[in-house]
Amino acid sequence: MPYGARASMKPVGYTVELRAGELDERVTVSCEGMRDVPGEHASIEASFDGEVLDVALVAHADVTVETLTVVLRHAFATDELVLLNGYQSWTDAVERPAWSRMRGLKNVPSRIVDAYALDGGGDYRFTDYDRTPGCMHGFTYATFRRGDGLVLVGSLDESHGFTTIRIDARAGLVKLETECPRRRIPAGRRVVLGSYAVTRGTVEGAYDRWFELSGIEARPASPLVGYTSWYRHYGDISEEKLKADYRGLVAQLDGFDTTGALRLFQIDDGYCKVGDWLDVDERKFPRGLAPLARAIEGEGVVAGLWAAPFVCEKDSRLAAEHPGWILRDETGALVRTGCQWSGGLALDTRNPEVRSYVLEVLQIMTREWGFKLLKLDFLYAACLVERDGMNRGELMADAIDLLRRGMGEDCLLLACGVPLASVFGRADYCRIGCDVGLDWDDKPHMRLLHRERVSTRNSLANTYGRAPLDGRAFGCDPDVFFLRDDVKLTQGQRDELLFADADLGSVFLTSDDMGSWSEFARARFAKALDLFLGRFRNG
Repeated sequence: MPYGARASMKPVGYTVELRAGELDERVTVSCEGMRDVPGEHASIEASFDGEVLDVALVAHADVTVETLTVVLRHAFATDELVLLNGYQSWTDAVERPAWSRMRGLKNVPSRIVDAYALDGGGDYRFTDYDRTPGCMHGFTYATFRRGDGLVLVGSLDESHGFTTIRIDARAGLVKLETECPRRRIPAGRRVVLGSYAVTRGTVEGAYDRWFELSGIEARPASPLVGYTSWYRHYGDISEEKLKADYRGLVAQLDGFDTTGALRLFQIDDGYCKVGDWLDVDERKFPRGLAPLARAIEGEGVVAGLWAAPFVCEKDSRLAAEHPGWILRDETGALVRTGCQWSGGLALDTRNPEVRSYVLEVLQIMTREWGFKLLKLDFLYAACLVERDGMNRGELMADAIDLLRRGMGEDCLLLACGVPLASVFGRADYCRIGCDVGLDWDDKPHMRLLHRERVSTRNSLANTYGRAPLDGRAFGCDPDVFFLRDDVKLTQGQRDELLFADADLGSVFLTSDDMGSWSEFARARFAKALDLFLGRFRNG
């Protein structure tokens, strides 16, 4: 059954919990329908005009807001498809039947989760996973589709707090739970607690209207075509290896007209200990990175560099010399971001010394070394723990502002491992899926792990699911394609990956030795590149 013009997704009420009074008593304000509710300590102002739904608080005394929940009624159809945006870049964001279940980490033994910090990259530490069929959740936005008709529910501003969207298909409910300010709101102050859009129509129309209402526009960045070193060498890079890869890139692309796109050569992880960004490995890069960046730029190719500015590895010099820079949770334990390297640790981005270090690193990478694009990864580390009177959304927005100050507005930012809404209109490009692998879907036991795991299959699914963000929020980076022979992908799987990347994103990269491509591989690349560039040349 198609959606009615106004019948679907009707707001039916809200609840605000706050603390107020001399004894810091808890007060709950619940309302059926979207109407204002006066109160002794605070009044709630609510409205819905059919598209925009707002909830604001006017404080009559000093109050602290604990929770905000807005409830919408929605009659789920048996064939309804729902997309709930995953927490960060690597978290799955795919259309599912509304009656599905969402798997978290509850079935993974806690000793395994703890040993490998499997909960570090997702929302598992602060979000409850309901295993009931038809009960699922996501962040920032969700879509509900029947045939060609779409309803989109999305937050209009995540910089003041992330919004969790929960559905209960059996009960016919959609709940919006937005983080509230972690500070006392003084008497006389008016604060918008949540602002949301409900848009309808085709996929294109619903997303267009959401971004129009939010006032967010993608930065005017050109599409990228080229090479990144990660899936060819992983961390085993050197100046000589990268020079050979660069020669292959130039030789391959010189046969194509890439007018309208930027050619990119991006150096990934492996040039230093993670966290010790200025201590470039002299055995691998005896001249440092600046001469290599200059050589890349000298032939009209953008020099890119990977870094993860908000993390360090456990055995880094930074961790040994600056233990006070590492983020700790409420128990005093070090906050782990995952099992990468010797163990990833989050830095406290509210620590003034950390902030100064991040700014110094970014300024040296761009102004002294000469890199014109930075791929900045594991950014979610900035908002793992609420602190300094800020919620997760505020912490992430603050951290992105810090990056932009260090990089400058002219340097291209490719964000990765980040809650997506935090870089809407702020990053030039953003990864929109997990890492691809050198096979289709990893080993069977790995498929039981977290939603952010390495998987070509899952990465491709995210490319489809988040494609509407391309050109609206940023340029989508679907990760790399493979044309070489040493990956365990069928020709059909390689083609699907290749042409989905060309058709649905703004970043078209490989990690192959492009100079060794066969004539068949070169012909496949030529066809896909023509599709990729044609999308932008044709407007």
